Amino acid sequence: MTDRQQTQLDRLKRLEVWIPLLSVGVVLAAVGGAAGAYLGLKHSASHTLEGFLAYGQVSVAVVGIEVYSPEVRRCITRSDQAGTIRQGSPVIISLNGRAVGGGDLSVGQFKRETPKQGDRDLLRASCLYKFSAPVTEPGEGEYIVEIGTAKIPFSMDELRNGINLSLS
Repeated sequence: MTDRQQTQLDRLKRLEVWIPLLSVGVVLAAVGGAAGAYLGLKHSASHTLEGFLAYGQVSVAVVGIEVYSPEVRRCITRSDQAGTIRQGSPVIISLNGRAVGGGDLSVGQFKRETPKQGDRDLLRASCLYKFSAPVTEPGEGEYIVEIGTAKIPFSMDELRNGINLSLS
């Protein structure tokens, strides 16, 4: 056997070792990639089911001489249903008696209403607050939105699509 033939034989022997190792490496990479894709999709699907953003607005009506008070003009209002409402008042969303989300009321927007011709003595105004509240643990059932002492029931679809509360 010549030196050249010996060199070729040595190369073939090295290939006999490397080909199975490369095959095992390719299989491991494919399995790892598939596992990573599976976990990524599983996390993505569960992430979309883990929560949603509830949002809406709360309107508090003000009637009478209180319309001219400095507190009401700054949208610090009093509601028979909910007590004192103002910027930063907590919005708590519960499901089956357990809090699952929450947020705060925005700065209120004061709006004075023009009295109708027959109601010149009746002064009216309102403060409008907006909120968004991430719901981190959704489930089946009726959600309760708590603002101050008011507790109002809503469905998940209503919370996702935006709610309008009118407090007096």
